[in-house]
Amino acid sequence: MTFMVVPHDGGKAVQIKTHLFTLHALLLGMGVLLVWAAWAVSQNVNYQLAQLTEQRFKSNMQEIMSELETNRTLLSRMADMDSKFRKLLKLGDRKEVVSEFTGMGGPTEEDTAHFSQLLLEKNDQLMNKVNASLKLTNQQATQQEASFKEINVFLDKQRSILSATPSIWPVKGWITSGFGKRASPLTGEPGRHMGVDIANEVNTPIRATADGIVTYAGWEAGYGRMVAIEHGYGFSTRYGHCSRVDVKVGDEIKRGQIIGYVGSTGRSTGSHVHYEVRIHGMPVDPEKYLPKAD
Repeated sequence: MTFMVVPHDGGKAVQIKTHLFTLHALLLGMGVLLVWAAWAVSQNVNYQLAQLTEQRFKSNMQEIMSELETNRTLLSRMADMDSKFRKLLKLGDRKEVVSEFTGMGGPTEEDTAHFSQLLLEKNDQLMNKVNASLKLTNQQATQQEASFKEINVFLDKQRSILSATPSIWPVKGWITSGFGKRASPLTGEPGRHMGVDIANEVNTPIRATADGIVTYAGWEAGYGRMVAIEHGYGFSTRYGHCSRVDVKVGDEIKRGQIIGYVGSTGRSTGSHVHYEVRIHGMPVDPEKYLPKAD
């Protein structure tokens, strides 16, 4: 093939002769060069995108690790508070509560100090370490939750015990006969007084000394009109010689609630309430559960 170049100014024409194979080789070379150039540009673009993606990934990982460190610090403070509560409430070591968990841990200060080194690792390695830290932190939080639950159960039980423990006077008045041995006021014979007698005027309100459930409300030999209340945890109380009873069996009673009124029914020589405190059915001295008079 011959190519002729003819100048417009009338100069001498130039002839270029070449073989068809050479032309094909030249065109093929130009095509390969163009493909390589396109591939190189594509690789550069992909590299830049990958760098940008990795920067964003590491930035996100840094935020996650920072949040993990914040949570670790919070859990540490909660553990300190937990220990103080347990010491105050005389509970066992929290390790006994979380013994069912086989692992321990959470992100350490060393993890945070060497975070810059973590960022130099490959993304999959970094992700594995973040996942491990998340699992350990979650485990520590679960353990702390178990410990707090035990403290909560303990406090609920203590509140229940306090609610069930007689702690107020059933009626305003003065004690005319104490607990223990005494001569019968009616016969003079020696005997044992199962409670205390608190005197006051007829129809003075009688109040329950603790929360509980009425187990008896009616006439009982010797007691006259009587109310018996079961408080739980072994405590029960009795209120005898009432002029009137305002509750019935099965009623739920709150401390301080009026259950009847002072009278002189049954074996009595004057208006008063016979007040008993029993633990597992055995009478004890009620004065131990009466607050000191002002």
